[in-house]
Amino acid sequence: MKFYNRFIRTFQDVPEHTTLLIHSLSGCLLHCYGCHNYEEIIARTPREHKTKEDLYLYLKKSGFLFDAVMFSGGEFLIDKLDEITDLLQVVRNVFTGRIVIATCGVYNKKIKHLIDQDLVDGIHVDMKLPYHLLDPVEDQDIFQDVMGIKPNQQLINNLLDSIDTVIAHNSPIDQVRTVKYPILADVFFEEIRKYIETRKNYYNSGVPYFLNQFVSPE
Repeated sequence: MKFYNRFIRTFQDVPEHTTLLIHSLSGCLLHCYGCHNYEEIIARTPREHKTKEDLYLYLKKSGFLFDAVMFSGGEFLIDKLDEITDLLQVVRNVFTGRIVIATCGVYNKKIKHLIDQDLVDGIHVDMKLPYHLLDPVEDQDIFQDVMGIKPNQQLINNLLDSIDTVIAHNSPIDQVRTVKYPILADVFFEEIRKYIETRKNYYNSGVPYFLNQFVSPE
């Protein structure tokens, strides 16, 4: 498993926590509209990189400087589950803070496994479209424009299941997030918000929902 050559300390990604942001170089299934990381991390993977051993050493030496680590990408969960599990088990042993994963939600079974094994404290999952209202055939152009993929019903089911899993987990550092893509009408974001509120009520969950403004990568 390879990581971006610079670990980034941030004060915004996990509210009320100083966080070490770690970008996986393993790739991503998606090519989302305006993705900031696509060119540098996915399309042209940097030659120089950090290894998991570099990460463990950094956490041992400098872990006192932050109280959370966030694994992002690309898509961190694209790697084999055994490799992800082994990595997070070591991080649990050498780091006393919170472990957070940012994900698109495609790998719903991996999310459940990591939660069940207590290898993650929080999940930040993206809900990029009102999946529950879209048809994988009739609305495939919308998926292509926003997420860069041709969908199928199983993919949509996985995405919705991940959102339910995060809402039900109900950790103080879980999040459901949406980027306010400028190519979508406001009704898309209103439908996402209503869906999240309905699921939160169902699970009696306090997981926050964030509608983040789109920032152009240029």
